[in-house]
Amino acid sequence: MTDYLIIDGYNVIGSWPELKGLRQNALAVAREKLVEVLAEYRAYTGEHVIVVFDAYRRKEAASQEISPGLEVVFSKKGQTADSLIESLVTQLSGRHQVAVVTSDWAQQQIVLGKGARRWSSQEFRGEVVRVRGLISTSASHTRRERGTTSFATRLDVSARRQLEGLGRQEDKP
Repeated sequence: MTDYLIIDGYNVIGSWPELKGLRQNALAVAREKLVEVLAEYRAYTGEHVIVVFDAYRRKEAASQEISPGLEVVFSKKGQTADSLIESLVTQLSGRHQVAVVTSDWAQQQIVLGKGARRWSSQEFRGEVVRVRGLISTSASHTRRERGTTSFATRLDVSARRQLEGLGRQEDKP
């Protein structure tokens, strides 16, 4: 496990079939879906996730949205996502374990040279699928261990008997 996971957002969107289709018509929706998936992943793994989106051609200044352990960062005007990722790796890799998700071969070589681990977008997709399976299994165990949460189980024995008695009286002709 790493301390920081830096993700090339548009690279992942272009690589994952379920996001690639969305990208054609609704890029903002594809971004939101990716962030949603990453929030779930982050909640389970505890890794600090930074997803970087390229705003190289945008007129707006760099923006950053922060939720607990998940940062969504748009590069500054005139800055590429790749250069922002390289900068983040340089800042973090001396003190933390860092991994970068990108299928850009040149970017992978640069981050490896800076001491970060690299995952291709497809490798990371496999990891996300694995973690989702663990989440489902964990949730399934929790439901079985916790038992039912029906209304009847929340009543004390006396109240339950009174309700059962009322039900029997209604059944009589």
